[in-house]
Amino acid sequence: MAAGKPDEVATAAVAGRIGTLLVDADRELPGRVDRATGTIQAADLSDPEVDDAIDDLAEEVLRMGGQVIVVPGDQMPTDTGLAAIFRY
Repeated sequence: MAAGKPDEVATAAVAGRIGTLLVDADRELPGRVDRATGTIQAADLSDPEVDDAIDDLAEEVLRMGGQVIVVPGDQMPTDTGLAAIFRY
């Protein structure tokens, strides 16, 4: 099983269900991930307290023991900047 939509990936990431996460090297998703609910809260990157949600998802997958692979944009299997392969 796999997912490419940011909301699906975020929910799976905080639940520890992602074995491998592919991230687009050239893509940003302004916002932050709520680690309690797995929702992505959109925000403006000009705010110094706002990070890239893709970066947050990569950190969460690594924290949960998953693998993160940075892929050139032209080789990504999705157009969202994310592709997750589930553990189960």
